[in-house]
Amino acid sequence: MRRTMCACLLLAAASLFAQQGGPQRSPPPYATPPTFPDQRPEAGPQQMPPDTQAPPKRPLSSAEVQDQIQKQLDSDPALDGTAVKATVDDKAVVLSGTVETERQHALALRIAESYAGERGIKDKITIRGTT
Repeated sequence: MRRTMCACLLLAAASLFAQQGGPQRSPPPYATPPTFPDQRPEAGPQQMPPDTQAPPKRPLSSAEVQDQIQKQLDSDPALDGTAVKATVDDKAVVLSGTVETERQHALALRIAESYAGERGIKDKITIRGTT
């Protein structure tokens, strides 16, 4: 019993010595860079850059709107075989020409509306199937 007690005491003392009294380690020769910048009182808090905003969009000119509408009308496969022309001024988009179906007519109007902005739409498109 005495031997067991001495062995336990010796084991406890050795583990305590290993935790506290072991050889002192020197710090590594390099330093870890700081994760956050120093907030020194004399320098004041660092300010974040202001939020940047995109410049306001300029309204498209009548010629640019006409060009975009006409390109879309000419390139849309659902409008193949139609003859729709867009004319644009500062106040209105005028669609003229002929289409085969009501569906093509509605598509041409949607295309013009998507680029018209504040301009009104004047519909002069005729549908061949109706009189």
